Amino acid sequence: MTPADPIGEFVERTASELAAEGFPRMPAYVLMTLTATDSGRLTAAELGERIGVSAAAISGAVRYLTLLGFVRSTTAPGSRKHVYALSETPWYAYSLSRPDLYLRTETLLRGGAEQMPPGSPARERIEEMAEFFSFLSERLPQLLVEWRQRRAGSA
Repeated sequence: MTPADPIGEFVERTASELAAEGFPRMPAYVLMTLTATDSGRLTAAELGERIGVSAAAISGAVRYLTLLGFVRSTTAPGSRKHVYALSETPWYAYSLSRPDLYLRTETLLRGGAEQMPPGSPARERIEEMAEFFSFLSERLPQLLVEWRQRRAGSA
């Protein structure tokens, strides 16, 4: 990415902001590079060239993004080259489609809270966290419905 390139500048700014918010740096760059391409698909070599990093850095980032469900790996037709593509479900909406993730976190927190002394500040904090994740798991399906309705209305 060159600084004079507006797409490169967008990727740089957005990936840096995601990293500042706690998202791993290299996966943020890979994710935003894929997002900023018309096809939403690039090979490891293309990603490495655009970001200016090694194939190993791309491999680790893609592995992380695949685990999250943001990216999928395919092969180019008639080739053995791996192509990395954004998932069918937009990455920013993926977490909305996985309320089970929050339910599992809630269950873990409730089990941990039971290990704390009743009425202790630690138990109260953990119970509040569990309640928050319960709230998320209940609300996320409706938020996804609302988002899809909003997108359908703007199409």
